[in-house]
Amino acid sequence: MFAIYNIQGRSFRSTLEQLHKVHRPHANQASDIHTNTAQDETVVIQGNDTEMRANAKNVAAYREMVHANERTVIVHAYQIMTHPVKTLLSNTSIQKALEEFDLLGYQQMPIINPEHQLVGILTYQQIYKMAHSRERHADTIEKIMSPEVITVDPISDIRRVARVLYEYQLSALPVVNEQDHLVGIISKTDMLKALIKDPPLSLWT
Repeated sequence: MFAIYNIQGRSFRSTLEQLHKVHRPHANQASDIHTNTAQDETVVIQGNDTEMRANAKNVAAYREMVHANERTVIVHAYQIMTHPVKTLLSNTSIQKALEEFDLLGYQQMPIINPEHQLVGILTYQQIYKMAHSRERHADTIEKIMSPEVITVDPISDIRRVARVLYEYQLSALPVVNEQDHLVGIISKTDMLKALIKDPPLSLWT
């Protein structure tokens, strides 16, 4: 399952196929991918406070849903995501945000409101451009963040995650569960690390 969040909260939650309908990917990116991934994703993690791991029942249900046999390797988003997630408050100043990016070396960070709800995402490119602009039009990152964020469920197959990263030209996807709790983030670096750790490349078979 994938979702879209903005300043008002969650505006969409459904399958990858429905995401394509409400938020079309870049035409040149979508046209050259042909995969036979699942046509539906309805299984989500029922969480406790940590909400980072899928239980055996959910994993089994997901495998049945995607018609995977016992030998099929499925790697779920929660297995490779980065956690805990470093976030910035939407009222953070431009200068403070730049300092955080420089200190941590991140390329993107999710943005939350005072109630800790996901409301946007900010990239290093966005903050660097504004911080070094001669005509600064904003004092806080709320004015320059991307106000619409595509997210992924913890149980989702990372092949579908990779497809969304590619088709929408994103550098990362926040991982958000059914309760709208931000539980992790998957970047292109996380995907590469997963590939390196799996010598037979069974992730992609």
